[in-house]
This record gives sequence, structure tokens and C-alpha cells, in this order.
Amino acid sequence: MLRALAAQKLTLEPAPWGKLVGRVLVHNDDVFAERGFLQFFNVFHVTSKPNVVAREVVLRRGQPWDQARAEETARRLRDPVFSSVAVVVPVRGQRPDTVDVLVVTRDIWSLRFNTNYRYQDSSLTFLAVSISENNFLGRRKVLSVAYDMDQGQVGIGPLFLDKNLLGRHVEVRARVAGLFARDSLLADGTFDSEGSESAVEVSRPLWNLGETWGAGVSFSHRFAVERSFRGANLRTYDNPDTADRELVPWRYDLRRWALSASLVRQFGDRVKHRIGGGYAVESQRPDLADDFVGDVDLAAAFRRDVLPRSERTSLPFVSYGLFLPRYRTLRNVSTYDLAEDSQLGVDVDASVGAGLGFLGSDNTFLRGSMSAAYARAVGQDGVARLAASVASRLDGGELIDNVAAAELRFISPTVLRLGRLVAELRAFTRWRETQNRFFTIGSDNGLRGFSIGEFTGQRKVVAQLEARSRPWRLAFFRFGGVVFYDVGGAAQSLGDLSLHHDVGLGLRLLIPQLSRELMRFDFAFPLDGPGRGRLRFIAGFRSEF
Repeated sequence: MLRALAAQKLTLEPAPWGKLVGRVLVHNDDVFAERGFLQFFNVFHVTSKPNVVAREVVLRRGQPWDQARAEETARRLRDPVFSSVAVVVPVRGQRPDTVDVLVVTRDIWSLRFNTNYRYQDSSLTFLAVSISENNFLGRRKVLSVAYDMDQGQVGIGPLFLDKNLLGRHVEVRARVAGLFARDSLLADGTFDSEGSESAVEVSRPLWNLGETWGAGVSFSHRFAVERSFRGANLRTYDNPDTADRELVPWRYDLRRWALSASLVRQFGDRVKHRIGGGYAVESQRPDLADDFVGDVDLAAAFRRDVLPRSERTSLPFVSYGLFLPRYRTLRNVSTYDLAEDSQLGVDVDASVGAGLGFLGSDNTFLRGSMSAAYARAVGQDGVARLAASVASRLDGGELIDNVAAAELRFISPTVLRLGRLVAELRAFTRWRETQNRFFTIGSDNGLRGFSIGEFTGQRKVVAQLEARSRPWRLAFFRFGGVVFYDVGGAAQSLGDLSLHHDVGLGLRLLIPQLSRELMRFDFAFPLDGPGRGRLRFIAGFRSEF
């Protein structure tokens, strides 16, 4: 901001209230603005065009200065794809009764070889690589060819993203990928094809709090092989009706597609209400893998205990939500040394839909869900949040596929500028589950000292605590450390649930010119189980929780 004020010879306006907005001025800082050899690389980056950034400004010329709208503009511009920094401040206008708006942004390096990875259980369990232009011609459009690899599959294909098509705040997202088996590398260096997936969405979102109407249509499909892992290996299935141990690989074919359209109306000032509705058609057809080995009885048991429901649904739905448009800006939570926004107050969402046979649904049913949360500020820069959700399906007079979750999250204020505590407690439960879904815990989803998906069941509890140092700066790096403790478990019932514990140390690293996502390196020690005291290492992007 100081560089922008000096470059444009502007002065902050200390008393903007009551004055009308005159000009909207945009200053895009270089990716590498600080003096040094890295400034050379600015030549290879096209900075966001000022008029493209100005389209995201909620304040309008001729309106009175509104601090809430200035903060909303900054929240919009803190987009993890395009910007590492966004600041909106009032500056003295051309006349005494006016105030100009200065918008300061810093792009993230756009022409890039993007990478994202996760290393755990002594193997690379996730890798995303793309050759991408994240800010095409400075117009905040993404063109990319991406390579995504998880434990079982590789996906390769193009991606396109435009969040403001033709300057009309129409958002277009498109992703298409061919899918290949990771363990089927052929002699010519290619993989064995096993399906495809896509996701296309065109929407006119409620892009600011003053918008009244929003709408969207979307289509997705996934024709692929589904797998479940325990540690670095495929989970196996054993038929409970026999004394034999079949150890069938947990793998099956799934053909799924979905098409939906929705409309939403927003109203209210101090409390925002959203009433919406739409129509969705989905088809899910699972089947045994082509190489399934086993007799008729084993195949029937595998279908019963592993495969999800085969079904086509045709579902008109309505929804309602309310929230308070109050926010607090934090640091050292998810994006580490960069500003991020947390919504405060009440946040409620509810929806209900009806699967109707005369519209093409295989079954007639009602499906509903509801979530509620309350967050409040704690001290100078802390937040406490309590949330709960429940979803169910009424089918044939029975409530089935029930799932509920609760979460308590506490972000302490920064203590003596040294750092903060972040704690989270989560609980999940399913009952009368007919689609063979279950919860897992282990490694990067709750217990860092244990293997991937080591514990499973219809009940899951996890609590995590981290003491995080404040970010330290070295040149363009931001780095710091954490000390953590995890406790949790999963089982078929609460009576069978055993809690497991681990402790550890972690390193956090952020390069804001290249990404808003921090890099994390965790060293965890389980306090119980067969691997007690044995070091486990996890590396990847993003905060643990």
C-alpha cells in the first residue's frame, strides 16, 4: 500500500465517512516488487489489467463511502488463484467532498509449472502437476493442462476457468480428463486407460452482498474404477458369511453422471436470507470390476457389502439459508502469513428434495439436509465456531442413509506476538446406511501418526491441537513451526470405539509470490498401537485443519 501511495502520489483520507466516491484507482504491484535479482522474472508475468480488477470493486462512483463495502471488495480480491494481497483504502479525492478508492493488489505468479503433492506412508499418495497460465493476458482467466495422480489413478486433461466472463460476473468452469490406472505403466511409458471424468459449470453467482438473483447449471460425469486404500495398499474384502479369507481387492467400476439447474433469491440487510430451488438428475450404476475373481456367492456378497446403490434419481428441490454479513480478517490460520476472512454470527442452510417416479426417478423418496453454525470473535484476532449438520432420506416409510456431524473450532488470539493455539473437535456418525459408505481416519485426515485409513467405521471422533509460531520472514519466504497433538478413532459403534494418540512437530513454509497455499512438513509419533514411537513423515500443501 505504501508503494502504491508513493507511486501514484496519493494521501490516505482519514475521515471518508459522508463523502461520495469519486474515482476508483487500481495499483497492481509487481509479483516480485522488493528490490533484488528476482525482479527480473516480472518480465515473464502479465499483471492483471486495472479494468479487470476494477470490475470486482463493490463501491460505486457517486455512492457514499461505505467501509463494509470496501472490506467486501478486499475479500473478493483475495482470490487464491490470482492474488496474494488485496487492500482497499480511501484516499483524498479531487474535491473536498469526495473520496477516491485505492485498490492495491499483488498477483500470484501466473505462467507456471503448478505442483501439489502429498507424501505419506513412505509413498507419494497424491501429485497434481499442470502447465498453466493462471492470468491469461492479465484478464484473470485460467488455461491449463493438468496431471492428477492419487493412490490408484492418474487423470490427464485440460482445465478452463473464467470467473467474470465478458465482464458480466458469469462464472465458467470446465475440466475434462482421461483416467488411467496408476499401477498399469506399460512398456511404451503410457498407462492403461480405465475411464474419464468431466465437470462443467456455468453460473451467475451472488458475487456481492448487494446482489439479489443468482443462477447456475452444471454437468459432471465419472466413468471410472473406484478404490479404497488402507495405508499404501488396497483395502481388501472378506465375506463374513464364510470361514475362508478371500481378501478380494476393494475395487469396482462406477458409471455416474449428474445434471442440475438452480435459481436463488437473496434479500435482507443486517440478516441475509437466500431462498432457492432447482432440479437435479443423477445416475449411479456400480458393477463388479472386469477382473473380479470369485464364485457367485462371493460376487453377491461383494455387491451387498461394498457397492453403493444402483439408482437414477430425478429430484426437484428447494433450499433456504440465512447468515450475518459480518467478517473478521485473520492471519496464521489456513493461509499462514496472508490475510483470510472468517464469517461471524449465525449461518444456517436447509434443503429438501423429492425423488419422483413420474419424472424418471427409480424410487420415490424425500431427501433433506440441514446445517447450522455460530461463530464469534475472541480477543483481538481469535475466533470460536460451533457447527452441526444432519442429512437423511425418507424411503418406503423409513429414514435411511442418515449422517450427522458436529464441530467445535477454536482459534486463539495471538499471544505476545509469538503465535497462537488452534484446536478442533469433530464427531461424525452414520446409521441405517444402505450405500456401504463409512468413515476413515489415519495419516492426513486426523491421526498423523497412523497409516492412511487405518481405522474405519460408522462412528468417528477426532480432536487436534496445534501450537503455531508466528510466521518469520527471510527474503521472500515465510516460515515457522508447530507442535501438535492428535487423538481420535473410528469404529462401527461408540462402544467399540478406541481412541488413539500421536504427537509431533511440523515446519510451515509459504512463498506468497507463487501461491497462497502453505507447504507443510510434519513429523508424527504414535503413542499407542504396533507403531508406537515410530517416526512418520507427511509432506504436502495446505494446513492440516
